[in-house]
Amino acid sequence: MSEEPLKLLSLSARAARALDGSALADAVAYADPDGVWLPDSTPEARAYATVRDAVSVPVVHPQLGRDGDSVVRHARVDGELVAVTPDAVPDFDVLTVQSSAVLDDLAAAVETGERRPAGERTLLVVPGLGVETDATSLAATLTAGEELARVQRAAETPMTVLAGDLPAGYHHDWTLEETTVPVYGCGPPPGHGETPTFAALRCVPAGSVAATPMRTSQFGLRALAGIGATTATRLRDRGLESRTDVRETPVRDLVDVSGVSRANAERMHAHAEVLATGDPLRLTNETLPVTRDDRPPVCLDIETDGLSPTIIWQIGVYDPHDDSYQSFVERENPDDPGTIIEAFLDWFLATHADRTVLTWNGYRFDYPELERFIEKYAPHYAEAWDDVWTYDLYKWAVRDENALLPGRTNKLDDVAAALSFEGADTGLSGAQTAAAYQRFMRTGDPSTVAWERHERYCEDDCRALWHVYAAIRDAGRRATTDAATDSGGTQAGLGDF
Repeated sequence: MSEEPLKLLSLSARAARALDGSALADAVAYADPDGVWLPDSTPEARAYATVRDAVSVPVVHPQLGRDGDSVVRHARVDGELVAVTPDAVPDFDVLTVQSSAVLDDLAAAVETGERRPAGERTLLVVPGLGVETDATSLAATLTAGEELARVQRAAETPMTVLAGDLPAGYHHDWTLEETTVPVYGCGPPPGHGETPTFAALRCVPAGSVAATPMRTSQFGLRALAGIGATTATRLRDRGLESRTDVRETPVRDLVDVSGVSRANAERMHAHAEVLATGDPLRLTNETLPVTRDDRPPVCLDIETDGLSPTIIWQIGVYDPHDDSYQSFVERENPDDPGTIIEAFLDWFLATHADRTVLTWNGYRFDYPELERFIEKYAPHYAEAWDDVWTYDLYKWAVRDENALLPGRTNKLDDVAAALSFEGADTGLSGAQTAAAYQRFMRTGDPSTVAWERHERYCEDDCRALWHVYAAIRDAGRRATTDAATDSGGTQAGLGDF
């Protein structure tokens, strides 16, 4: 079975309606999905038609199906996702049902041999599937749990469920009648006010699903810095329908648009250049985080059991100077948070104490948590750790506005991917690594965690951080003279300053 993830775009009808033609094409091009799923539990013909008109990959919305089309099946054939027949036996398939009411019939069809299960794993998409909570006992129940258990027993091969009424990013392994079924959300992720959201899903054949939440405001004209809904409307009224239009328009003409200042025009113009080329752009003469010697910074990442951690269970450090990676992982005793902290500091202070440490958003999480755990479990090393030079590349680039980056979000994996970083495709997210360790803490069973995969995830983050740092280091700076911006915008090399 191919280890290449299946990429699905889960796009609700509300999100599809909020994206104009240019923004929808932009979102699909950015996600580069194998197929687009509309997870709505009611028929959405206009949204379905709009998406079909904009993409060349399969668009799946079985609510519009006629009799006999209540279950649709797809699999990757020769690198493309295509519809396949019930009697086919692909290694990895995607079954999409109209609703949970179809599940009993689906199970019966598998039991009788009318439908043949996949050889390795099935991804089952169920619009309307969610979780109900009893108001008195607060006990949570997966709707249609019995029916899902029956489908899993009939299929025999492992099954992963995508639930349309649960937000993308949700994950829980449900035990249903002694059958364990991993359930992931594919509905709209938690939102930002009234802005519709949707998600790109990377479905790994091994069974996990990583969700990248997206907002409709991240695509089309509104993807550019300084452009909100009102400015986007005013730009379209002037005939500027896309980011390409903005990029090709002189700054002096952008300033003529009502409400657009010179500074805002220069910034949106520069951002259009960054997103078009995929190259970061330095906006200031501020130096990158400095080092104590001529060696580059080491890149650090930590994994914890949550946002208010009781343990830092993995610490990874990548040294680009010699392309080496060192990790510290607590696989045996999650009740002893001090062992990994002391092991890390023994190694780091002995071999790298004179090196600069770099993180991504570390000032808001990694460094405070490390300091808290060091004070509690290795106070004899606290002063030595305080002497280490620590920097946060996210703060330097994003919060301090020293650079524009090509990702649609400023999450590390998004920025690194936009800069052509090729990771290990673990299919994991930070939330999933935390959830996996929480499961280990509850059960005490190390076999519940795919350790090597989670270690690759941490190493990926460290290497991605260096990739972003190197790209910013080598990036050009934008000239902000009238001559440069009025000619449509140019980039100056480092030697020009």
